[in-house]
Amino acid sequence: MRSVRRIAAILGVLLLAGVAGLRMRFGEQADIGAGYGAKHLCSCVFVAGRDYDACRRDLGPEMDPVKSTVLGDTVEAWVPPLIAGRIARFHEGTGCTLE
Repeated sequence: MRSVRRIAAILGVLLLAGVAGLRMRFGEQADIGAGYGAKHLCSCVFVAGRDYDACRRDLGPEMDPVKSTVLGDTVEAWVPPLIAGRIARFHEGTGCTLE
């Protein structure tokens, strides 16, 4: 029983170290990609009035690692696992802005 806990703790530490390493290596690029994706999708869906799937296809294959969702008047985009995330919000009359 004790060895199972020890193995679980070691795996948890390795997972956290891996995520931290990914963040250090790709954090800035991931942040830019998440922001670009959120802003583009927000403007495309809420300003241009296009379908989400059509807007998503506009981003191209290089943006496949960026995941996104539309919630109310916002678009949230993120790069898993926990590397970066951004939110763009639609404001009537002025368009979309990143938060």
